[in-house]
Amino acid sequence: MLARIDRRFQSLETSETALVEAMCAFSLATSSSSADVLRHFYHVRQSALLELGQQNGDSKHISKSLRLVVKTLQDCQAIFPAQLARALQILKAAPLLLGSDVRDLPELNLVIHQRWLGEDVNSFTPYIRHDDLQKSEATTLLEQWAKHAFLTFLEDLRKMLENVESPAFIVQLRQEVLGLWLSSKRRSIGSGTLDVLDGIRKAFQERFQSIIHQNTAKLRDVGSPIDTTLQNWQGVVFNACPPMWDKTIISMDTGSGGKGLKDALYARAYGRSEAVEAVSTAYTKWLDGVNTLETLITQLQEKKWTDELDDMDDYDDITEDLHCKLSEEDPHALHKTLEDDLVEDFRALRDVINVHAENLQRGDREDATFAHKSAFLLRVWRDITTRLPSICRDLEFDASFTPLLQTQVSKTVLHNPIFHCDKRISASLYNRQFKARVLWEGDPQMPVLPSPWTFRLLYETVGSMTDFGVDIWTSKATDILKQQMRDSLAILVKKLPELPKQVNGHDTNNNYDVNDEKDLQTPEKVGDAELQDGVNEEKNKEEQDRGNEKADESFLKNETNAQPEPAKKSDGTLSSESYGPSEQVLRDIKTQRLFDAIYLDYALTVKSREMPSGHPDSDAESDINMLPDLLDSAQSNIFDDLKSEDVAQWNRNFSHMRKDAEAYWKRTELLFALLA
Repeated sequence: MLARIDRRFQSLETSETALVEAMCAFSLATSSSSADVLRHFYHVRQSALLELGQQNGDSKHISKSLRLVVKTLQDCQAIFPAQLARALQILKAAPLLLGSDVRDLPELNLVIHQRWLGEDVNSFTPYIRHDDLQKSEATTLLEQWAKHAFLTFLEDLRKMLENVESPAFIVQLRQEVLGLWLSSKRRSIGSGTLDVLDGIRKAFQERFQSIIHQNTAKLRDVGSPIDTTLQNWQGVVFNACPPMWDKTIISMDTGSGGKGLKDALYARAYGRSEAVEAVSTAYTKWLDGVNTLETLITQLQEKKWTDELDDMDDYDDITEDLHCKLSEEDPHALHKTLEDDLVEDFRALRDVINVHAENLQRGDREDATFAHKSAFLLRVWRDITTRLPSICRDLEFDASFTPLLQTQVSKTVLHNPIFHCDKRISASLYNRQFKARVLWEGDPQMPVLPSPWTFRLLYETVGSMTDFGVDIWTSKATDILKQQMRDSLAILVKKLPELPKQVNGHDTNNNYDVNDEKDLQTPEKVGDAELQDGVNEEKNKEEQDRGNEKADESFLKNETNAQPEPAKKSDGTLSSESYGPSEQVLRDIKTQRLFDAIYLDYALTVKSREMPSGHPDSDAESDINMLPDLLDSAQSNIFDDLKSEDVAQWNRNFSHMRKDAEAYWKRTELLFALLA
């Protein structure tokens, strides 16, 4: 019977009336007073809580534990001491066997058996102390039990949350537990409501923050594919992306939709090679987890506890405080934790990429994969920073390595175009005629078209840029490349032929012995020899140059072979009249070269007057648009002889050339779209 009474005490389905009857039965069976019944009831409920805590399951046992605590508080406030005292007093008012409830029990069948019962049994009246429990004592016992019960519940809650990895489940369980406690209404408010709520909030906050730390820290794992890719680099092709419109794109099946075609075009447009895609996939997986955390925090902010707090109108100050804590303080604290962790982890990832960039900076510059590794890091960092979590979109992560990587890529891109440009200019130095003179227009006649080497330089540069991928060339990257082109061209445009001056058989301008036939090579041999050296050097450095060297070799051979053999005197020495241009031809060449410089100035206009921080020339005091200024400055007087005695006429001619060069650039800039 006592075990059955205890099971009724443990049951959450037992009503107040049934509990009072069970307590009366326990009191009769054990001759216990009201205080003894209350202590036993608390003991049974505490044992039930411990049993629930030992269950390793889902959130059901947590909810059941809290409901058991809440029901115990509500039942005890309703039953003790008055209701139980009245029930026990009624039992003492008359003999037990005279009560209608007892006489009607079919199991006893008192109608037949009562006659054989003794007088002491028939007249038995229980004597129970029903008034030994005062309200103050009942309240004290309730508070003591509630304190231990809530400690047990919170300990079980923390243990259960330690095994939970899903933030969505934590948010759901938080709303369920807090809603259950708040809906217990004011009969349990007096039992340290705010302290209990603070304990529940703290348990969920700590676990949610722990999950935030774990999920955001996984961003550092994105650095692992970067390390693996750079350590196991498989050549230039490893970072290459197929052309935009190759056969696989044209023949792609779009019968089931255009998503596959869209993804393929996107990958080609943004250089999504296998190496970049591996890092992007890892980052996307991490980003999905962070976006989930942001969404859940927003749900906490938008959650209104109106239904749960409606029955607490008598506690307006408590209600307002609870709503502030649950819908403002807790989400704000989680948001701050997420933001701080993201900033820290993004900076850590930036530092990882910066280390790789510094290693490349200190590495072998002759390595054919050097620039492609730099391009890989640029694409990875761009993919990450363009898809920041919404919580970090207003933050700036200063990446000092970006200009360094862009500089290295630009140097590799410009290597072949500048090299070939130098060879073409060098080969043209031996021309005794200036054939482009017939294309001049105006009165006086002035150049209106740039030299072929100028067009070829820009064309090869854009082609080399395209080979690396158009996605690399942001505005800042293009400015860096243009500045490097300016630095190189500032020297090349001053490379002009000079009139020979011979003293005792020696050329004072060119520093070679004109009588030494072994040392003196004909112009065509000079061009061929220099060109061949350059081609061989390029073959050794970059095997992937797709035969550009052979094409340029053929081009330059055609140019140099077109030049006539220099005439010789009867004694075998070189004739000064036949070697090099005349004074008028030299003047025309310089005029054309000045027009080329002006045209290149428009083509290589740097949009940003300030170089990015970290660029080698960022602290240099130099004019960004420097080509014409350099050629006309006192530091370079190679064009001084172009200025006629009539300064006004010269200024008009120069202004006319600037207008023609600008107009021609506007007509041709779309041919070099990456530079425009």
